[in-house]
Amino acid sequence: MEKEVWYYKIGEEKTGPISHQDLQAKLEAGEINPSTKIWTDDFKDWLPISEVEHFNMSTLDETPTITIEKKLDFSREVDEDYVRPRPWVRFWARMIDYSLFIFAIGFVIGYFNLTFGSLGSFSGMIAIFLWTFIETFLLATWGATPGKWMLKVTVRDQNHHKLSFSESMSRSFSVWWLGMGAGIPIVSLITMIVAAVKLRGSGMTTWDRRGENKVFHGNVGLIRVLIVILYFLCYVWVIAWGQMQMMNRV
Repeated sequence: MEKEVWYYKIGEEKTGPISHQDLQAKLEAGEINPSTKIWTDDFKDWLPISEVEHFNMSTLDETPTITIEKKLDFSREVDEDYVRPRPWVRFWARMIDYSLFIFAIGFVIGYFNLTFGSLGSFSGMIAIFLWTFIETFLLATWGATPGKWMLKVTVRDQNHHKLSFSESMSRSFSVWWLGMGAGIPIVSLITMIVAAVKLRGSGMTTWDRRGENKVFHGNVGLIRVLIVILYFLCYVWVIAWGQMQMMNRV
């Protein structure tokens, strides 16, 4: 992966190219401040350095102007770009999202005693399709889904901002079709394997390359891993218990 080079402005004077580490050092030394505008090849416009997730503001006395990005707690322990392919992390983040959504739908169906006849056999495919709309809303507003938040996976556009609604919808539907094969059995397994191979080989999925999106990974940590494992164990137990209750009713 090519290293990004940066440029910065003091007044109207443009300086660079400069590496990420050197620019971070200048920021920490006070040679430039959080309002200094910087630019790299991925940017359309010059941006204040405080708005760019690549740079650590925690050592500065001045509070960053964009606080929502700080709350996302991006780790600087990944690599120089803070971007690396992690197919399994992304897979389990999506499985958390799907399982929570399916659980919510199941609760509503059970509470209101709803029946769907022959559509029941397609419930998984329907749930995965409906999730695309929920995911679109969450990525465009919150900037993450529950699974992505838990495993510290964040999607941003090429300018390191949250995706717009149109960008989020385009990405979510691309994942639904190209990544999950619309939930069709066997087909979905094949599409997931192909997507994982592409991600591992090129560092990007097809949908992120098309949308010029960047995926950031933070340091998950042991506690979150244990919580995720416990969550899936409880989820399997609840599903098994629910099926037993249904069998007893029959």
